[in-house]
Amino acid sequence: MNLTISERGTFLALRSERLQLRHPQQETQEVALRDLESVTVTTTACTLSAEAIRACARFGVQIDLIDGLGAPYAKFSSPYLVGTVSTRRAQMAAYLTPLGIEVGRHAIRARLRNQASLLKYFGKYRKEADPAAYAAIGRALPGLSALEATLDAVTGECIDDVRDVLLGIEGRGGVVYWGAVAAMLPADLAFPGRLGRGATDAANMTLNYGYGILYARTAGVLATAGLEPFAGFLHTDRPGKPSLVLDFVEGFRAACVDRSVLALLGRGWRPELDEHSKLTPETRKRIAQAVNDRLDTRDVMGGKRFRLQNIMVMQARRLATFLRGEGDYPVYVAGW
Repeated sequence: MNLTISERGTFLALRSERLQLRHPQQETQEVALRDLESVTVTTTACTLSAEAIRACARFGVQIDLIDGLGAPYAKFSSPYLVGTVSTRRAQMAAYLTPLGIEVGRHAIRARLRNQASLLKYFGKYRKEADPAAYAAIGRALPGLSALEATLDAVTGECIDDVRDVLLGIEGRGGVVYWGAVAAMLPADLAFPGRLGRGATDAANMTLNYGYGILYARTAGVLATAGLEPFAGFLHTDRPGKPSLVLDFVEGFRAACVDRSVLALLGRGWRPELDEHSKLTPETRKRIAQAVNDRLDTRDVMGGKRFRLQNIMVMQARRLATFLRGEGDYPVYVAGW
C-alpha cells in the first residue's frame, strides 16, 4: 500500500505499529506499517513526528517529499537498507566499459517497446470511435520498431563514446510517440507536444507531476537494490541530478504514468490551478492516486503476475546482478 499526504495541517504520528493520520477536517486514519510500502507527502504544511519517521525506517517504508511541480526534494529511509558496497563498485566500474553501453541501450529499448505497447493499448478502442487517432497510431508503430533496430548497430568502448547517438535515437522516438499521443488527446487540451519543467498546459503539467512521483519511487527502489541513484549511464552526471533514476524510469514512464494520465484526460478530467498557476492540492492528490493505483495493478512478467511496483523492484535487482556480472537484464514490456 502507498500512502499520500496532501491535506494541509495533517499530522502523522505513531500508534503502536500503526501510522496515524490526523486530518484537520476529516476523521483520523490509521494504517498498519506492515501493509505500507511508501509515504508520499505532497503538501508543505504537515507535521511528521520523529517516532513515525523512525518506525517507517524500521519497517522499510520510505517517505518521499514532493513539491508542487511533482519534483522530489527529500527522502527519509534507513541507511541500513542500502548498506551494500559490491553493487555500487560494479556500477562505477561499468561506466568505463561496454557494459555501461548495454545499460544505456536497455533504457532506450525499454522506452521504445513500452511506448509501442501503450499505443497498441489505446489503439484497440479507437478503430471505429476515432479513425484519425487510430491511423496516427498505425503510422507511429513501424517508426518505433525501426528505431529500436538501430540500437544494435551502436558500438563503442564506453557510454561516453555513444551517448549522443543513443540520445538521438531516444529523441526521434519521442517525436514519433508524442505525435501519436497528440492525435489521441481531446482537442480542448491544445497539447503542444511534450514539455518538461515550466510547462503551462494541462497535459504536460499532469504528466510532469506524475513523473515526479515515479522518480521518487524509483530512487527508493534503486537504493534498496544497492545501486547509486545519482550514477547513471545514458543521462550525464550533474550535481543534484539522479541520472540512474532517469535511466531506469525510461522503461516505466509509459506503463506507470502515461497510461494513467492519458486515461484521466481522455475521460474528461482536467487539472485545476491555484492563484499561482500551480496544481491545486486536490489535483495533486488525484494524480498521485491514479499513479499509485496503476503501480498496484498486476502485469505478467516471466509467466507470472506481479504488481507493477514489484516488477520495478525485480528489474532493479536484475540491473544490480547484471552490473555485477551475475545475471541478465531482460527488458520488461507492459501488456496491452
